[in-house]
Amino acid sequence: MTWKLSEILKEQESGVGRTIKLCKILSAWKEVVGEKIGSHTEAVKISHGMLFVSTSSPVWAQELSFLKDELMGKLNLVAGSQIIKDIRFRCGG
Repeated sequence: MTWKLSEILKEQESGVGRTIKLCKILSAWKEVVGEKIGSHTEAVKISHGMLFVSTSSPVWAQELSFLKDELMGKLNLVAGSQIIKDIRFRCGG
């Protein structure tokens, strides 16, 4: 039986496979949240299951906190596993 490298890496929950999933989540942020939210936010980094998102104002950070569970579900769907455990929204860098 032959395996493609991408299939092998997809199955990995650590190392290169995990890094690929994290990058996929960060690059899919604007697509997942849509144009309006995406123009006021940026997915900055993922550390220990926590996604850090920079917002253009405190109001956006507050509003998005109400959508946290929905956004985590969509992002984990993109990753194909439960990578994101929480999201922290902060105004500015």
